[in-house]
Amino acid sequence: MKTYNKINKLFILFSIFSLASCSDNLDVDNVNTPTQDAFYKSASDFTVGLNGCYSTLRAPIAYEWMLTEVRSDNTYLNNYGTTNPQNLQIISNDVFEAPSFDLFIEQYWATTYTSIRSINGLTDALGATYNQSTGTIDYAATAATFPLSTAERKRIAGEASFMRAYHYFNLVRTYGGVFLLDKIVTPDEALLLSRSTSADIYKFIIADLKNAKDNCTTAKYLATAGTGGAATKWAAEALLAKVYLTLGQKTDAIPLLTDVISASGHSLITAGTTPYADVFSATNELNAEILFAIRFKSGSLGYGSSLSNLFSSTTDQKITGLVYPTGTRGGYNNPTPELYTSYATNDTRRTFNIKTKTATPASSQLFWSGKHNIAVASLNDSELDCPVLRYSDVLLMYCEAVGVYNTTTFAYLTQVHNRSVPTAITAASVSTQATYEKAVANERRWEFAMENQRWFDLLRFTTTMPTVNAKAVMKSHFALMSTYYTQFNNPYTTAQLEAKVDNPKFDLSPIPNVEIVTNTKNPITQNTGY
Repeated sequence: MKTYNKINKLFILFSIFSLASCSDNLDVDNVNTPTQDAFYKSASDFTVGLNGCYSTLRAPIAYEWMLTEVRSDNTYLNNYGTTNPQNLQIISNDVFEAPSFDLFIEQYWATTYTSIRSINGLTDALGATYNQSTGTIDYAATAATFPLSTAERKRIAGEASFMRAYHYFNLVRTYGGVFLLDKIVTPDEALLLSRSTSADIYKFIIADLKNAKDNCTTAKYLATAGTGGAATKWAAEALLAKVYLTLGQKTDAIPLLTDVISASGHSLITAGTTPYADVFSATNELNAEILFAIRFKSGSLGYGSSLSNLFSSTTDQKITGLVYPTGTRGGYNNPTPELYTSYATNDTRRTFNIKTKTATPASSQLFWSGKHNIAVASLNDSELDCPVLRYSDVLLMYCEAVGVYNTTTFAYLTQVHNRSVPTAITAASVSTQATYEKAVANERRWEFAMENQRWFDLLRFTTTMPTVNAKAVMKSHFALMSTYYTQFNNPYTTAQLEAKVDNPKFDLSPIPNVEIVTNTKNPITQNTGY
């Protein structure tokens, strides 16, 4: 269980029941405490520091699904009669009622900023600074005794920029304008910071990703396979393209995606009898389809993933295809019946992503996440990596960016579809704007289920593919799931749930209350509706 030295008393009740996420403790005295200047002295120190930054990417993954998949129409907590405080927090995210003192929202925020702090310590030591006026990452002159060559210095800074941009992209999409920390600051300096605008955060993200694109390795996939999963030019281009799509800048995304498709060496896995499942296999990590993933390592070293334990069934009733990891099992992040029935019955992605068991009465089904599911010998010690960017993502982003049916977009759409579904898409079925956009949105939903993409996709589609409207989708979801929500101790009607979709809380999660109540020098604004 992660522990925090600094916590507001409003969180005490919830902290008692907090989810176990990994076997080691994470003490956050203050996310802005400066690093020791004495650390970075040799070239090997910078390598150690960079590897440490990659390691810090793991912690937020334990909470991210609550703010993404559960918030969307993909998953829910199939425990409607619960009175458990941690379960109620998850349900509150499902129905857009999360309070600002939700511990899991605070933990996602805290672990993300802890990682940013480590990254900033590295970029400070490299002399790579953000120039807000020009929107660039600039490099300060170094002494002749600096232990790195210019190329190595910029490569390490480029990888650090990628990680920082990844974090800020998640933060701005979840919370809106947040605190822009581009360097280490003292606790006193931190108290004077205000929330930056979303526009300023995106400007920072773009600067970081351009730095990563220009300075990370340009080696093609076949030359880099098995080197540890470092950020590459191709990953930076793909993430920058997704940022541009989110901002509605579709024409800026297209050349980046085209470059990844034509020059990166990455490709879809299509060989074998289970190509889709093989993408996620613990024995096939960093395969040709993975542009970037958060890496986990089993072996009771404190580097394993908690997701297999969190998502596995809490009962010992054997469910076909579902394995049971050692230790406490959460039974969280259940795929919705709506998601299950949206797949074609012969779609192998459904078979892999969703495990089912007929319940009592026989007319109902229980659904469990197959993705991230693996047998582990120790609690929260899964080997499985968490994909952030895949080649299929690039192909479908290209379809989204172009936005219309043509020979190329149809080829990319069918390439993803046909890998998993024997029944091919026909040109006639995507010939209108609405059917084309629905097809792209559906392929993304089926392809990336339980990869924390659906919620952000829905928000983005409202701009890039306007016939797929996030609020309309969620209102339809609540109507389809009405039987579930009417079983609560305090049941919701469909009309009440649809009203929540129109509430300002729909768009953003709250800024953690601890950030607001502990700052007595500079009042921090809360998001609308909270």
